[in-house]
Amino acid sequence: MTEMTWKKLTKVYDRIEAEMMKAAFEALEIPAELIQESVGGTMPVSFGKFAEVQIFVPKEKLTEAQAWLERYENQPKGKGDSDEF
Repeated sequence: MTEMTWKKLTKVYDRIEAEMMKAAFEALEIPAELIQESVGGTMPVSFGKFAEVQIFVPKEKLTEAQAWLERYENQPKGKGDSDEF
C-alpha cells in the first residue's frame, strides 16, 4: 500500500465550519484531516492565531477538493443570512 501525501487545502477560523467541511469532503469520498494548535496539547482555543484550523486533503484529491471549495465560497447567501427584517 502506498503512503498518502497530504496537501493543505485551506484554513478557517471556526472549528464547527471546519468539521462541517470535513464531513462534506468525506461524503464525496475525499478524506480530510483538520489540524489546529492547542494550549498544552489538549484544549483547542477559539481566538486569535490559535483559532486557525487547517484543512488537509490527499494530494490526489486536491483538484476535486479545490473545485468544491470554490463552489462553497461563492454560493449565494440565503434569505436567513441578512441583517435586515
